[in-house]
Amino acid sequence: MAERPYHHGDLRAALLTEAEKTLQVSGVDGLSLRELARAAGVSHGAPRRHFADKAALLEALVVDGLHRLGSALAKATHPDDRDFVAMLHDVAVAYVRFATDNPALVELMSTTRYLANASDELNHARETSFASVIELVTVGQSAGQLVEDDPAQIGTLLFAMLHGIATLTNNGMIDPLADEPIHRAVDTLLNGLAPRA
Repeated sequence: MAERPYHHGDLRAALLTEAEKTLQVSGVDGLSLRELARAAGVSHGAPRRHFADKAALLEALVVDGLHRLGSALAKATHPDDRDFVAMLHDVAVAYVRFATDNPALVELMSTTRYLANASDELNHARETSFASVIELVTVGQSAGQLVEDDPAQIGTLLFAMLHGIATLTNNGMIDPLADEPIHRAVDTLLNGLAPRA
């Protein structure tokens, strides 16, 4: 009997791993629970114990992606001897690296379907994944380096800019190894959001 590609009790994680591999190669249209079962080496009905249908699988991928992105952003904002500006640069690089390492997943995470009528689990994952960056924005405001505006709105502006850089990188218009465009964009944003006398 062939060895299963997952450890006992960890089928859900194995299915998500296989689903993400398929997503990278074939996109959302290439995903099916039956093919996922085959790739994981389990019966065709086994995935339904974890995901009721394809939509549930896609949402689980988005939630997992948000948790992983949140971990990367939290690491970039972990308090140490860096100042606010350095931490914001590190956040920017962390986001763009995540988005360029996982382009299909980030595209799925950005799909409108998951921005409206989201489940409680998905809303919670979205809020917690970006919480460290919103907190960093409030640090910048307290230090007088950012305008006193809604931190969530500033965070949205930051991520819109970074997502654009990641998209250009994924489309081959920016060198994927170059951090300079990221740093220049952050400096420009900081200049635009600096308090005015």
